[in-house]
Amino acid sequence: MTPGWIGPTMAISLAIIALSFLAIGSSVLFGVLTIMKQVDKLKAHLARVSAETRAVADRLKGELDGFVDLSVEARGKVRGAIDAVETRLQDLDALVEVLHEEAEATALDVAAFVRTARHAGGVLGTARKMMRRRARD
Repeated sequence: MTPGWIGPTMAISLAIIALSFLAIGSSVLFGVLTIMKQVDKLKAHLARVSAETRAVADRLKGELDGFVDLSVEARGKVRGAIDAVETRLQDLDALVEVLHEEAEATALDVAAFVRTARHAGGVLGTARKMMRRRARD
């Protein structure tokens, strides 16, 4: 036979164990709910940050596109200016060549004239002789 105190002691022990499990379960449930609230707050914060990041990235992309357009336009203008300068330099080179040829031809003409003027048989020499004859007469 079992003593009378074993039954109530077992019942009280089982009740204490059941209450312990209930306390553990409720504390775990409380912890899970708290963590879920924190996760929801974190999700909301991350969504805001993500939206702001997207907005900044879109604005930055727009600015970069503007710089690319400006760069393309500037390169086109610089290329046109370089082509215009090259054309003008070629024209200037042709002008210098023509002027050089003309200067050479003029220098040769002047040298020929001076040579002709030095010789007595030349045009000026003949003119001098004629002037001397008139002066004598």
